[in-house]
Amino acid sequence: MMDTIQQYRAAVLTFESAKTYANPFLDCTISAAFTGPSGRTIVREAYWDGGTIYRVSFAPTETGNWGYRLTAPAETGLDGAAGTVICVPYTGDLAIYRHGFLKVSEDKRYFTYADGTPFFWLGDTHWEFCYRERWDESNHPGMDSMFKGMIDRRSGQGYTVYQTNLRSDALMGGDAYYWQSPGMPNVKFYQEELDRRMHYLADKGIVNALGFAWFMSIENNVEKYKNLARYIIARYGALPMVWTLAGEVGGYDKARQPFYVEEWRKVALCVHELDSYHHLMTAHYTNERPFASYYQEEAWMDFTLNQGGHGDYVVSVDDYKAFLKEHGDKPFVEGEAMYEYCSTLEENGSRLCTDAMVRRVAYLTMQSGGCGYTYGAQGIWDVVWEKGQENPMAVFNRYDVTWSEAIDGPGGEQMGYLRKFYEAQKFWELYPYQAGEEQEGNPFGKKLPLITVSEDKKHWVLYYPESTRRSGDIEGFHPGVYTMQWFHPRSGKYDAVIHEFAVEKNTWRIPAKPDADDWCLVVREK
Repeated sequence: MMDTIQQYRAAVLTFESAKTYANPFLDCTISAAFTGPSGRTIVREAYWDGGTIYRVSFAPTETGNWGYRLTAPAETGLDGAAGTVICVPYTGDLAIYRHGFLKVSEDKRYFTYADGTPFFWLGDTHWEFCYRERWDESNHPGMDSMFKGMIDRRSGQGYTVYQTNLRSDALMGGDAYYWQSPGMPNVKFYQEELDRRMHYLADKGIVNALGFAWFMSIENNVEKYKNLARYIIARYGALPMVWTLAGEVGGYDKARQPFYVEEWRKVALCVHELDSYHHLMTAHYTNERPFASYYQEEAWMDFTLNQGGHGDYVVSVDDYKAFLKEHGDKPFVEGEAMYEYCSTLEENGSRLCTDAMVRRVAYLTMQSGGCGYTYGAQGIWDVVWEKGQENPMAVFNRYDVTWSEAIDGPGGEQMGYLRKFYEAQKFWELYPYQAGEEQEGNPFGKKLPLITVSEDKKHWVLYYPESTRRSGDIEGFHPGVYTMQWFHPRSGKYDAVIHEFAVEKNTWRIPAKPDADDWCLVVREK
């Protein structure tokens, strides 16, 4: 009987080796080559799952019959074994399976699903999702499980990505979770803990943007991380994934940064070779000014995952525009900036990062030419269970915020409004507009709204941060009648009144915003 699999949904085929190996992972490599109706071949390595059991995880990318054939050591009795799986259409309503895995758009500015439908990256940061977020416990009154409750909340708010890390670092005590002994995966941990976490995300239709460790762990460990990447790709690579390599890949010692960049590059090239699905791949950058740019010219690097930081540098529109002017040939995501409830690292003194600060960076990213944003909340990424607990990252959490408080943060809800707003505006059709006074270094130009506009100049989106207090003229309008409508990023609601105005020449005077809050203004030609 042939296995039936829905399109883009991962299914697992099980095989048993006739031979028992001393190291079943390093001493035995088994792979399955699947060939689809169009002739596309996807090669999936089998992962060792204890004893003499090997499993192949496979997600068909087109409907119809897929034939497969195994390549394995002769003594396993599996070499040349063949079979067929039938791919049928996906019957659910999750976008990642209805439209297919992610890729870069043809113009290299944003992401799409496999069928070309635009994809908005709205991420949430869970660096330690793999073993510190609790599965069977919760001290949030509305959640029975810390882990599942947070995913359910973010899924309901419209998040499309979880930004995670295996935290397999020896310094974090994570090494023992993944390895039973040198070169031998700790199968029990995967079976009992990581499998259910990875699949819970996938079953919610959320893409897992996964890093393998933090930058320092690569010291004298390149082969170890190649092997970890190989095992993770085999076990989970048929799920909706993005590979982010490692946290803050280059590190912060400028003299050592070339070393870390080069060592992690070796792992990146390994991932690029092994992943037959060609899931999007990037590196979680260090927090620098100018923005970090290592790997930008390399073929495996599909997009930029920037780190604007938590106040140790000013998060300025000038930095975004300068970077995108030089590196505009890849999609840009702001991946870590101004976590809500974070105690900022400003030289003039720390303060609590508010939802208003979060919104500013998120909308700044989109108005500068980005295609997505990753939110984060203090208390969640550092997994603070209760107030007063010992926290090695306490410099970021001076206000002692717990995960159960952070998951209810207003900024987390407002990022869902951000996604809905930009999808409604067809963000992929909008381009940054450079206002006449908005020259680099002009302190007054920064107080103008941030503007994007369609190529035909018929659709304009203006974002007014709280600091906006100046008016100015926009050039490029066609003479005619236009409508404008205010949108409030704090509430996600549009003003009920749609105003009309006429443009006689090609210049329009920007109106003042309704109040001191941040606002968006949508302008369209009738």
